[in-house]
Amino acid sequence: MRKQDRWQVILNLCQTKEKVSTEDILNICPVSIATIRRDLQQMEDLHMIHRFHGGAMSNTQVDELPMIYKSSENAGEKVRIARKAALLIQNNQTIYLDAGSTTFEMIPYIHSKNITVVTIGIPHLSALLERNIHTIVLPGTLRKSTEAITGAKTFEYLDSFYFDLAFMGANGIHPKAQITTTNDWEAAVKEKVIQRSNQAYILADSTKFNRIYPIKFADLDDVICISDSHPINMTYLD
Repeated sequence: MRKQDRWQVILNLCQTKEKVSTEDILNICPVSIATIRRDLQQMEDLHMIHRFHGGAMSNTQVDELPMIYKSSENAGEKVRIARKAALLIQNNQTIYLDAGSTTFEMIPYIHSKNITVVTIGIPHLSALLERNIHTIVLPGTLRKSTEAITGAKTFEYLDSFYFDLAFMGANGIHPKAQITTTNDWEAAVKEKVIQRSNQAYILADSTKFNRIYPIKFADLDDVICISDSHPINMTYLD
């Protein structure tokens, strides 16, 4: 079992139980107790959980892997996906750029002129500034785990925009559950962005497929997927 999957299991357990023992984790994750202890230490260092002797408990502000961890996963695939996505942007367009590690990787490859980028991604801001790209930051509440702005204000403010193109991430893509994420407000924001875009794209490496998360925000036929893999039946950009 990959570290990313183990960490998500631990987060899910911490969200459903007041305290989670190492034995609880070992019942699901087929690894050694030394590996689990190392995982818990690393997760605590990233402020994802609180450790106690023999287990862990929830940091209530965190319900998914932080961007600092996601950005190191499948880095080569994410860059290839990001470069392909950036080539779609034309001069004079208004673009929505979602929070997330793969959309962040698009920024160095954006060369179109006179564009406006609207984003909720905090790490994206300095990269966009360095490229002298006109940027609008949506208002709302900052989520620590995803380094994204979201909430009721974000959702309402989207009524002020219409996007030529939108580039978004997803936690899971599944033929039955469709396209899912972990948080109600982030799902609502993503859904509205799709509604207010001429064309919406999901950027997803192969680890996102056949995975299910709690909140659906789009059907497979609502978007075009840009990916390094084509494992399920949906529209892809080749």
